Amino acid sequence: MSDNDYSSDVHVLRPRKISVSKKLDGFLNHAGLTPSSNVTTSDKTRPCADGKNAITCAGCCTVEYLTRDHCRCGHYLRGQLEDEYFAWEQKIRAKHAELSDEVERSTKPLRVFYLLAIPFILVPCVRLIFWADAFNLSTFLWWTPAMLLAGAGVFAETQIFSPFRKNARFVENFTFETFVEQRHRLEGQNYKP
Repeated sequence: MSDNDYSSDVHVLRPRKISVSKKLDGFLNHAGLTPSSNVTTSDKTRPCADGKNAITCAGCCTVEYLTRDHCRCGHYLRGQLEDEYFAWEQKIRAKHAELSDEVERSTKPLRVFYLLAIPFILVPCVRLIFWADAFNLSTFLWWTPAMLLAGAGVFAETQIFSPFRKNARFVENFTFETFVEQRHRLEGQNYKP
């Protein structure tokens, strides 16, 4: 007999709900062998909720592995992770821009140090230009306050710029893997993308 001899209903398999006995149904329900619509919280195929390689699905609020592209409910986890990454990237760039503005405001008063140092540098230079034979101890005494003022300005500028430079190196060199590594720590700080 060929497939054409049967009606189309024969090829469609439907599960049947047959109860053999109440005892057997009770055993199957107790052992968890019957299909259920509720997802158990102690599912061994899912990672721990606070694990580094876990992501909570926005669709069904269950925990899945980061390496999965789709949740078991069908939600696209890779896209959710990429959305979190883009939000994290925008947040980092915004913080870097804020830090840049803050550094700019902090370095404006340092220009006063450099302006105060200019007369202490120019007076000995003018003196050396017009009286070349007058290069003596007074020239060095004039340059001492200039070096102290300029040195204090450079030291303060270095201290102000060090967090900015560190942040700039991070902004220039972060990758998606950096986000995945830091994601677990960010979630512990109630990070919301």
